[in-house]
Amino acid sequence: MILGIDIGGANTKITELKDNSYKIHHIYFPMWKNSEKLTELLQKYNNENIKKVAVVMTAELADAYETKKEGVNDILNSVEKAFPNKEIYVFDVDGNFLTTDEARREYLKVSASNWTATANFVCNSINNNCILVDMGSTTTDIIPIKNGSIMANKTDLDRLMNNELVYVGALRTPLSFLGNTVLYKGKETNISSEYFAITGDINVILDKITPKQYTCDTPDGASPDKKHSTIRISRVLCGDLEQIDEKEVIDIANQFYNKLLNLIKYNVDNVSEKYGLNDIVITGLGEEILKDALMDYNIISIKEEYDEDVSLATPSFAVAELLSNK
Repeated sequence: MILGIDIGGANTKITELKDNSYKIHHIYFPMWKNSEKLTELLQKYNNENIKKVAVVMTAELADAYETKKEGVNDILNSVEKAFPNKEIYVFDVDGNFLTTDEARREYLKVSASNWTATANFVCNSINNNCILVDMGSTTTDIIPIKNGSIMANKTDLDRLMNNELVYVGALRTPLSFLGNTVLYKGKETNISSEYFAITGDINVILDKITPKQYTCDTPDGASPDKKHSTIRISRVLCGDLEQIDEKEVIDIANQFYNKLLNLIKYNVDNVSEKYGLNDIVITGLGEEILKDALMDYNIISIKEEYDEDVSLATPSFAVAELLSNK
């Protein structure tokens, strides 16, 4: 059995792959709080059937670490402690599997490498002329694949500069990131930039995700259900449900949702125009959001091609598949 592990800043995804069957685990694990407990978490998934472990990561950027080098070293130490006597391979942004020692030396190549695993998997198994768009809880990757070559830049900074990474996701993005005003009672109204509500709240209210999928901490620590999401959104206007009624909150949620769609479409349009690509492969928690944003494109859904589990944990599934075919 091969274990594919995607260690993110907020979520860790683990795929158990054996022949053509798989089992996927989704764990909300904020590394900025729990980095010292990573070994303990991973040990739960070690067993005698595992022969090889394939790893990708983005958690090196978590503010538990001062530098990416420190983050990569600590994460690899945790993986080695959790899986002693197992073959461990780390996937890099050039599409290569490295040993843990090689990964430490080439720490920038294994930093933020999870999108590369997904892109290689998509290129090999789904479509080799497309834009891969992966919306998770925190970010959206926009990866051009042209004639079987992955054209995206290699670092997060370069991808941010080239419309290939948008720091907006289906759950954790503060609403003030999407815009600083909304139309309220017919008047353009400033909003608060306090951490009152996030995209998870608008997506729950508008049925783009379920409360069960709202897996991160809520801004106020209350329930992720519709009622409490409504309360949180009312606070963005420094109000409450005695001042702002539910219908008005839904209207505000729709305004923020449209800002979210426009932001995604703007960046995908730029990549599409640059590379002449019109096929879009979508994956991640935000698949339904991406369908709304990109309805002008020819969309292929990982959720529909495989299942929801694979869509929600594509990098871990992809890196396991890539290692099994190596």
